[in-house]
Amino acid sequence: MRTEILQLAQLLGTSEKVVLDLEKKMNQASGKEGVIESIVRENEHKVRQSLVGLGFGADENFFDIQAEEVYQALIKKTKKTNQSLFEHFQKPDLMTAAGCRSLIHATGELTGNLNGFYLKKEKAEELLKLNPPKQIMNSLGYGSDIDKMIEKEDCFEIFSALRFAEDGQWLNDVFFKPYSELKKDDFEKREIKVMVLPERWTGLGKKFFGNKLHHMSHLKEAGMVFIIPTGASGPNEMLYLFFMILHYIYEVNWHSRLFEIYSQKSDFARKLVGALKVGVGEMPPSGKDEINWRIIPKYLGKKNPEDPLLAEPHINPESLHYTQAAATIEKFAQRFNDLELGFWQGLDMVAQYFPSGKSAKGESISFDLFDNGISFLRKADFNSRFLYHQKEALWNKVFSEYMGEKTINKLTMENLDKGYISL
Repeated sequence: MRTEILQLAQLLGTSEKVVLDLEKKMNQASGKEGVIESIVRENEHKVRQSLVGLGFGADENFFDIQAEEVYQALIKKTKKTNQSLFEHFQKPDLMTAAGCRSLIHATGELTGNLNGFYLKKEKAEELLKLNPPKQIMNSLGYGSDIDKMIEKEDCFEIFSALRFAEDGQWLNDVFFKPYSELKKDDFEKREIKVMVLPERWTGLGKKFFGNKLHHMSHLKEAGMVFIIPTGASGPNEMLYLFFMILHYIYEVNWHSRLFEIYSQKSDFARKLVGALKVGVGEMPPSGKDEINWRIIPKYLGKKNPEDPLLAEPHINPESLHYTQAAATIEKFAQRFNDLELGFWQGLDMVAQYFPSGKSAKGESISFDLFDNGISFLRKADFNSRFLYHQKEALWNKVFSEYMGEKTINKLTMENLDKGYISL
């Protein structure tokens, strides 16, 4: 068995048999050879380069370094990156809308204030009137007077609050049901809106999110990215907010383009609802000479790192959006060389197994900014470190190295509703 096959299988969390079958069929589909070797060499080069950047000696046998040491060095580097960003933005108070303003402005400038195909305000108001959000209305003092609330309040602010102020079952069974009747004319072209919800939502935000990591969300259909106040945001969230705002902007924009394509179809509403549900569909077995790549539109590894679907060839659209955000962060780093961001360039798919007393085969260490950023924010110890972003980025990397970056985006959009790509 070739060493590169063994190494890539280990990094992907799959078997050598899966990688061998993938290589054979992808070589045939793309007309390329040597892709596996190229990916493994690139990964090893970036690991060595990163270890030097972390302060390990260039003359050391890098792969004898203990996994725990590498992880702690990455967290230390992440902390420095976070602090440099915090100082760059003049040490803002991230618990307030005013404090986040410069960060939001910077992300808008970096992404080009993207326009997209989003739900009209009038339609959003109609949906609210059709099924009034009782918890929100009571919280804001409107009782049952939906007309007064719509007259006085920002419609999309209320739409954002639905995600954390109303019961999830009510949202799915009642509020979202009329989405199945949405039409092309219910949408319009306008700019993505990024906002911090006003401080009055802090109480509800705290009640819903508690000590959870995520107090950000987005509305793909409404073209919104929003930060939910919990009263707990602090300096250590700077890096997290930076890459998550960018990630969500690109995710919302990607879905906008998808919805615009769907709007030309007779089953527009069905396709739109399917995309918003973020489900993982069934996939037939691959034929003798073909390979099926499952489309997994969410991070399954977040809940279960051992999910068997993660060992199949698959594409993760979420990871495509993050890779785009990482590329934008790299451009930002080039403009501001004094920041600690340059270190992370091109590391979103990079990982390596290092020796550890905890495991005979060693332990995987992700060099990805997203994984380490969240590990830092969560104060995760070695055993609870985050790894899932890197693995998904690497699966995407394998596909795009064979078929091209434009092709992975194109085929994912074309086949998202089906749930897989056949080659």
